[in-house]
Amino acid sequence: RQRGQDTWNNVSFESLTIDADDNVTTTLKGLSPNTSYEYRLAYVTGDDEVVCDPVTFTTEGQKALYNGGFEYWHQSGNPWYPNEEGVKFWDTSNPGSTSIGASYNVTTRTESPKRSGSYAAKLESTKVIIKFAAASMYTGVFGKTIGTSGAWLNWGTPFACRPTALKGYMQYHPKAIDNAGKGLPSGAPGKGDQDMCSIYIALLTESIRVDNTDMSTFPDWNTDSRVIAYGALPDAQCGATGDNWKEVNIPLVYKDITKKPTHLLVVFSSSKYGDYFHGGAGSTLYVDDFSLEYGDEPAIK
Repeated sequence: RQRGQDTWNNVSFESLTIDADDNVTTTLKGLSPNTSYEYRLAYVTGDDEVVCDPVTFTTEGQKALYNGGFEYWHQSGNPWYPNEEGVKFWDTSNPGSTSIGASYNVTTRTESPKRSGSYAAKLESTKVIIKFAAASMYTGVFGKTIGTSGAWLNWGTPFACRPTALKGYMQYHPKAIDNAGKGLPSGAPGKGDQDMCSIYIALLTESIRVDNTDMSTFPDWNTDSRVIAYGALPDAQCGATGDNWKEVNIPLVYKDITKKPTHLLVVFSSSKYGDYFHGGAGSTLYVDDFSLEYGDEPAIK
């Protein structure tokens, strides 16, 4: 029952699991978030019915994705940021690209196309003078540029809830890859092929610093102990969408449902292999109306 109420809700005996040590387990669904409940166990021994004392637990909260509609933007120096002034939630590759020239904001707000509200986010891969720059937007904080070779980033923003999916809408207009990188992973598209975008989400146990001049600093999503859950837009859905908004639904797959996260990572990129300086100048990704979904059961790896 919800704490403070008078009436108990009975759980069917068939839904219980009882092990050899008489530990009793069941799964409850449809509870309200951030709410205190009580449970108790009643059993019969001999001719006596025993009712145990109630035990209290509190369900987790369900925090919304800040500025998932990308309505809030502010400028600090040359770079534009998708946050209200004074808020640090989203960051972009703009601090790196605008270090070369004030006009090179590769991630910006746009009034058209947009799905709702006043703005959507526009990420456009660009040739910044002599260097290819993929546009990216992510939860975390930009670290610093490393000459003209790359940058290090602090991935993840403080977050302690456990959603089950990332949903939203995208449009993607790729160009042919005209900037070839080195050391690409197996299966990456080659020069002349159509570019690909990238969208993924992870729940982490700490902020992760990555350096795109050293690919060993990037986590292995399957094996890294700092990664509790991960989900990515499949490659088959990372291509051209035309001028229509395409719905995105990325389930989070949990490696562990007992650990609690401390940080949330969401990443958008107009060129999937932009960290290798590989992609097509002019490839443009639009995103709008993204949200975190909270279901009854998470997907478990």
